[in-house]
Amino acid sequence: MGKHEIRLRRQRMTARGTERYRNYGAVLKQHGEAKRMKLITRIFTFLFLIIALIIIFIVVSRWEERQVESFKATHSSELSSGNYASL
Repeated sequence: MGKHEIRLRRQRMTARGTERYRNYGAVLKQHGEAKRMKLITRIFTFLFLIIALIIIFIVVSRWEERQVESFKATHSSELSSGNYASL
């Protein structure tokens, strides 16, 4: 085959290719729905990540508060008993 014949063969519409364009409205509608679902999935994923980070921050801050309170409680009892050697 020559260059010209190859070019014509590439540009020729196949039966399958023309079927795609016959129901272009349906293809466009399906594309729009897929795009919308992708956007919704992305939004919920980011929302879930933000909520997870907030929950982790709250848990860590409460854990630190408990650690500080237990540290104060153990050391205040040592100070009130007069045992300064352990400090």
